[in-house]
Amino acid sequence: MTDDLDLHYHGDDELDPADADLLDLAVNVRLARPPDWLRARLHDALDGLAAYPRQHDAIAAVAARHGRPPGEVLLTNGADEAFTLIATALRPRHAVCVHPSYTEPEAALRQAGHEVTRVMLTAPFTLAAVPDQADLVVLGNPTNPTGVLHPPEVLERLARPGRILVVDEAFADAVPGEPASLSRRRDLPGLLVVRSLTKTWGLAGLRVGYVLGDPDTLATLRRTQPHWPVSSLALTALEACSQPAAVRWAEEQATRVAGWRSDLARALDALPGVTVSPGGQAPFLLLRVADGPAVRQRLRERGIAVRRGDTFPGLGPDWLRIAVVAPEHHQRIAAAFASAPEPAAPPARSARPASVTTGTVTLIGAGPGGADLITRRGWRALHAADVVVADRLADPGLVRELRPGVLLIDAGKAPGTQQLSQQQINDLLVEHARAGRHVARLKGGDPFVFGRGGEEAIACAEAGVPCTVIPGLSSATAGPALAGIPLTHRDLGQSFCVVSGHLPPGHPGSRANWAALAAGPDTLVLLMAVRNLRAIAAHLIACGRPDTTPAACVERAGTDRQRVHRGTLAELADPDKAPDISNPAVIVIGPTAGDLSGPADR
Repeated sequence: MTDDLDLHYHGDDELDPADADLLDLAVNVRLARPPDWLRARLHDALDGLAAYPRQHDAIAAVAARHGRPPGEVLLTNGADEAFTLIATALRPRHAVCVHPSYTEPEAALRQAGHEVTRVMLTAPFTLAAVPDQADLVVLGNPTNPTGVLHPPEVLERLARPGRILVVDEAFADAVPGEPASLSRRRDLPGLLVVRSLTKTWGLAGLRVGYVLGDPDTLATLRRTQPHWPVSSLALTALEACSQPAAVRWAEEQATRVAGWRSDLARALDALPGVTVSPGGQAPFLLLRVADGPAVRQRLRERGIAVRRGDTFPGLGPDWLRIAVVAPEHHQRIAAAFASAPEPAAPPARSARPASVTTGTVTLIGAGPGGADLITRRGWRALHAADVVVADRLADPGLVRELRPGVLLIDAGKAPGTQQLSQQQINDLLVEHARAGRHVARLKGGDPFVFGRGGEEAIACAEAGVPCTVIPGLSSATAGPALAGIPLTHRDLGQSFCVVSGHLPPGHPGSRANWAALAAGPDTLVLLMAVRNLRAIAAHLIACGRPDTTPAACVERAGTDRQRVHRGTLAELADPDKAPDISNPAVIVIGPTAGDLSGPADR
């Protein structure tokens, strides 16, 4: 069967590289770039590029991820290389491709000189009969572009001795729980499962994938591969993204996107002239519209790119495929499809229908300094959010790796200045949660230690918005620890106290009992005290704290710019001897801030 369809046409052909503001619904890569932690792994791997790639560790990681022995894993230069290997190394007599579906497998088979029979998914895109004589069958699960997820029992009936069954699972990890994946099935004869890292991890440019199957068939494919087919960077990515924590992250994102898909499908299905193909479980929607070419043009004029459907066998010009994106874009998308005026308010701040369930607010402690000091629970919650409201003290690296479409709001909160007032922040949290969004409030350190997290939690409670707290490492304890300063020590100090220094002693708004602090705890930890440090030090001395008391200032703890200044309380009080320090800084005053290099046991 031949026709004039361009089997090499893909979503990226819809894009204009010069249009940086284009809302890309044509490509199904779910991240604009790999997460920062993965980018860091890839950066570290650059030093090993002088050596030839070695696959052992990556194969072991992929095998463990799918519960298979390493001999049942073949690494490839992306899924498309896998399809080319199958078409080149195997000699089917009767090849079948199930359509509408991803077209590169058929293109590879035709390029290799094979005749291909198309079996069409019939409305509502259920699988039609596959000829008994077919000895090579290729289909996607979930299928692109229909989003149909074929149940495992349907696929099991296709597997039989003497037949190669190729299941393209490019989007399998976008379905929560991967309920129909055959990646762990070792009992089905002739089964080859093809997967890649392109969609979930933002690695389309790296080209990395793999095939799972029986060792003999994989050995046949491997003989067709060139030596070193997968680069060192691709191997690093495969190993990293196959780890249990990475798989859990992908699962959480799949759950979130599934909710977005349902919301977007409902909004579009309610529009006249738009029909959403039912039952899709992939991170995209297949739509049938009246006058598809005109709709595509109207969307393009409004800055939205969608994937045309008429290059998929079985679909015509009135079919369009769109990627699922965050809810902040849904009103804009629906308005463009309806040819309605753009909403007056920015899409991210627009109200959603009252029927939408209230969202949530999560107060997340980012920890002190570096992005790697956030807790695992906090990191997962951050990457599950639709809206992120971040403070200045949270490491910028944490918000650079958010998914495309997540609304990022900079709350400022620098000492002495505020980009948003506390009341404005409270209102934003409530507003977005009431609009059905999951809001992450990212705060430096711990949200309940001088972070006004308590005020934000109360504001949510009064508004009826569910609010949870994920604690973080407070700079009060972590900052000194990162500088090698214990707050307690068996021989030197059995108590410590954390005090806010944002108001000087004697200020009418200060509630600190400085006289008691001077005489009481062994160790004082001052936060937000840089501006008033000399006045505080002088007042402590005046209240009886010895001026020889050791003192240390830890600047930018946990970052590559961390600095530690050691001295005495007297030096902190002396304008000529006080260290030149800047925010953020933690001040430690007490015997443990001195030199502890002597023996621990005395």
